[in-house]
Amino acid sequence: MIRAMIGTIAVLAGFAVLERSVDASTGLSGTCTPTQAYATLHRGEAVPVRSEPTPEGAVIGALAGRNGTRIDPARSVVTVTASQSGWARIALSTAGDYRALDAGAMEPYGWVPADLLTVDARVDGPITVYSRPGLMGRALTTIEGDDMKFRVLGCRGEWLQVINARHGNVWIDKWCAKEDGCRG
Repeated sequence: MIRAMIGTIAVLAGFAVLERSVDASTGLSGTCTPTQAYATLHRGEAVPVRSEPTPEGAVIGALAGRNGTRIDPARSVVTVTASQSGWARIALSTAGDYRALDAGAMEPYGWVPADLLTVDARVDGPITVYSRPGLMGRALTTIEGDDMKFRVLGCRGEWLQVINARHGNVWIDKWCAKEDGCRG
C-alpha cells in the first residue's frame, strides 16, 4: 500500500516537472496549430527575421511596415507555427509584409521575437484564460466583449501563451489578429 502511494506521488511529481519544463516561452521547440498574430509597424520600421531562434541567427529578411504611417501603424499579419525560448516561428509564404534578403533563396520559415507579436480579444463568445495549457491548467477567468490586447509569448498545440497588464502571463483558448476584429 505504501509503495503504491509513493509510486503515485512520484508519477504526479514527474508530470508537474514535465509540464513546467516545456513552458512555451522558455522551453524546447514546440509546434502549434498554425495561428495568426500581428506585428504593429510604422512606415519604414522593420523587424528582422532570423534563420534560427537566437539573436545571433542569420537575418534572412524582414517584416516591414510599408502601409503604415507614423500616426497610424500597419498590422503585419503572420502565421505562427511554433515557438522556442521566447521566439516565434512564422510561415514566410503567408507573411504579406515579408521581404527576403535573397529573393532567390526563399525559406519556408523564419524566427522573430515572440513578444513583438500581438493578438486581441475581439472575438465572438468568451475567451477562457488558463494558468497552463492542457490537463494541468485551470481556468482562471473568462473575457467577453473586451478589446484588450495580448503580447504573444509562445504557443503549444491549440493554445497561445500571452501576457498583458490585467491578466499577466496566461494561456488563452481563442484570439483575433484581424484588423476589423473577429466578431460576427
